[in-house]
This record gives sequence, C-alpha cells and structure tokens, in this order.
Amino acid sequence: MNILSFIHNEVRKVWRSTVFWVILAAFAILPAMVGFFNSSGDNWETYFSGLLGSIASLLVVGFSFTSAWVFGREYTDNTIKDLLVKPISKWYSVLSKFIVITMWNVLLAIFSFLVLVGAGILLGVSDSSLPFILGIFLTFMTISLLITVVSTTSALLANVTKGYLAPIGLTFVIVIVSNVVMQLGIGPYFPWTIPVLLLTGTDIGFISISILALRE
Repeated sequence: MNILSFIHNEVRKVWRSTVFWVILAAFAILPAMVGFFNSSGDNWETYFSGLLGSIASLLVVGFSFTSAWVFGREYTDNTIKDLLVKPISKWYSVLSKFIVITMWNVLLAIFSFLVLVGAGILLGVSDSSLPFILGIFLTFMTISLLITVVSTTSALLANVTKGYLAPIGLTFVIVIVSNVVMQLGIGPYFPWTIPVLLLTGTDIGFISISILALRE
C-alpha cells in the first residue's frame, strides 16, 4: 500500500464518523456567537482585532481534540491490533494520520474564518478592502498551522494512554493554564498561547520563537 491509500483510508474514517460533523457544527456555532455577541467595531480591522484571539483559543481546543481522536480511536475501537498485526508500513500509518489531522484542521480553520466573515457581513461591518481581508486570512491560516503543531501533544498522549479521554482532559487543563499564564504576563513562554499572541499582533521575542521551533 502506498501513502495515498493510507490517507484515503484515514479520510474515510473521519468523514464517516459522527465526531466530524459534531466538530464542524461547533465550529459553525461558536465563531458565529463570538462574532455576533463580542463584536466591538464597525470596520473590519477593529472587528478582527477584537475577535481573532477568541477564535485562536477555539482552534487550540478543537485541534487538540482532532489530534487526540484520530490516534485515540484506534485504541477505543480496538483497531490498533489490526494495524500492528497486518504487514503494512507503520510509518505510513502514522504519517497518514498526521496528514489527515492537518487537512481536517485546515478545513476547520477556513470554515471558522468564513463563519466569522459572514457574521461580520450580517452585522454590517464595512470600510475595508478585499486585499485587507485576504491578508488577515493568510495570517490566520499560518497561525492555524502553528496551532496544529503545538496541538500534536494530544496525539502523543493518546498513544501513551491508549485512548482519547486523557488528551481531552489535557486540553481543558491547557485552556485553564493558558488563561492563568496570560493573566500573569508569561504567555509568550507557553507554547499554546504563543500562536494566539501572534494572531493578535503581540510582539514576541526570540525565546518564544525558539519554543515554537523546539515544538516543531
């Protein structure tokens, strides 16, 4: 089997699962709620500056869950035995999972951004240009990829604990700790808050960049 066959198989697992549609619904509802109820500007620059931090935090939670589920379900569904017994490339199996996780996360990021833009249009946000919105979108997608990288810890924990409950618990711990470190002013030194700070335009130093590089 080549790598494309592995990727196709993983895509089918995700597509046919209820989890995929539940997460997609969450990424439709939550960004819309953030856009409608937390908007603080009548132009796109102010609109995005006030909301992107919240959306980035949502991505941290969502991406951690997708990583945990793709790896953890093999244990909860007892399909890990088949993967270990069959004469297939274990490297291809792992690589295909990370590729599908990245594809899934990119889809969620694009979808949430479109929902956010749609909410802004319905709210009557104006006074900006298409190039500006595209620039925000490219920055948003770049940060989404960084969040995907730091969220792979959930995949590691899913393999160690042989399930996805522990990684989900870790995700909630990360959310709590992220809020604490942000309040203490040490967000630039915590891997899961660095992408959020970058997205909100906060200047970070060499140490923060080094932390991200080590995570990659």
